[in-house]
Amino acid sequence: MILGQNFRCGFYEIPPAERMDAIRRAGFDAVMFWWGNEFDSTDGDKHLRMRLAIKNRLKVNTLHFPSTFADKLWRKECCEEYADEIIDALRDCATYGVENLVLHTTRKLITPPFNEEGLNAIGRASVQAEKLGVNIALENTRFPAYNAYIYKNIPSPRLTLCYDTGHEHCYTNDKNILDLFGDKLSTTHIHDNDGTCDQHHLMGEGNINFAPIFDRLKKLGLKYYNLESYCDEKSRYYGKCTLSEFLSLSYRTLTGFLTDSDRVFSLRG
Repeated sequence: MILGQNFRCGFYEIPPAERMDAIRRAGFDAVMFWWGNEFDSTDGDKHLRMRLAIKNRLKVNTLHFPSTFADKLWRKECCEEYADEIIDALRDCATYGVENLVLHTTRKLITPPFNEEGLNAIGRASVQAEKLGVNIALENTRFPAYNAYIYKNIPSPRLTLCYDTGHEHCYTNDKNILDLFGDKLSTTHIHDNDGTCDQHHLMGEGNINFAPIFDRLKKLGLKYYNLESYCDEKSRYYGKCTLSEFLSLSYRTLTGFLTDSDRVFSLRG
């Protein structure tokens, strides 16, 4: 299995090269990136980040396509242009040997109803994904019905699932995403919250019951365990951590659950 950490984990005042080195030193095998230019001022150019990962011998198994305008997929006037942007990102994945491009199928509460035009657009992208050997990993967000609509109508082996534990807990706690789409699982976003909103805490600060989740992920044969937690200075438990302390705690919580998923881990001690 490959253990990964989100590059955007806080500490944005620390240069990208130092952050990358700290992720490797904490014990992680991989790092995942946001594949847009919105954060270049703190994270550096996306291609620079890839070179830093290679230099630090960190695998990049997941790139996150920008979700800022995910509603474009279902807007008839721009869905094809949006598909072109997805295809460009898929080509970048293929160039760098990245297996998964994570895609949101909805944007907050403003996404139009799913429709044939959007379906055709993502279908065209999936054809390219198959040719390039890259997965389009649909992330579970507020409305899993959009993912279901795509999976049902486009039977592509390259349309997979990025399972997000935090989103399931705070947005769709009445649904079991792995029951719905677990057979399509290819990567993860693992983080915690208290059920009220998407907080991206370390496991143990919120109230997600991770033990059955990790048991299920193991049974599904998951290869990539990616943490998407951020160091929030308002946190009661790790807000004053240094970068190395936060990453060390992040790594220990993940490996703790992987070695003993029956444990009840808490940052509270």
